Amino acid sequence: MAVSDELADLRRKHSLDVADLKRTRILDVASELFYELGYRGTSVDAIAERLQVAKPFLYTHFKSKADILAGVCGRTTAFVAGVAEDQANRTGPASPRLAAMLRELTLRVIEGRMYLAVYFREEMHLPADAYRKLSSNRRRFDRALSSLLQQGVESGEFDIAHVPVVTQAITGMTTWLFNWYRPDGPLSAEQIADDMARLALAMVEKRKRSL
Repeated sequence: MAVSDELADLRRKHSLDVADLKRTRILDVASELFYELGYRGTSVDAIAERLQVAKPFLYTHFKSKADILAGVCGRTTAFVAGVAEDQANRTGPASPRLAAMLRELTLRVIEGRMYLAVYFREEMHLPADAYRKLSSNRRRFDRALSSLLQQGVESGEFDIAHVPVVTQAITGMTTWLFNWYRPDGPLSAEQIADDMARLALAMVEKRKRSL
């Protein structure tokens, strides 16, 4: 590759990085307002005012308020689906992979708890195409988690009567963290993540028979 091409690639990458940072900042502020005032109670003007930018700045990154909501709701769902798929597609014993998945999911849910709260409260306002995409991410997560649990059953590590039931139990256990986690609580995010991993394993692993 010529030096000029390399420089052009670097400029494009830098431009994308800056654009991503701007989009993230918009989504962070929008999620705060959607959380505080609700989707209907938040205007594009209010988002621009809190960001201290002109409204056209927002429209260079998002088409509409609904598009901003789709961005807020999609931040966490796409990531957690990817986390689950990564662990399901790895090789080796299922137990440590499930534990790693639960730790990472817990930390991500805690970090993005405001985004998740907005998602569950305001998903009825999503455009149809955004709703379909988010639903697809949820199905991806369920399939990956179910696959990992089934792998554990087949390897003899897990004792699960109904994989779909356990899939939903683990999903609910981690997802609803956004509703009760408090940063000033007695446990750190890392401690809660470790607890979630232990609870999931206790739910699925075969019990050792005493002699």
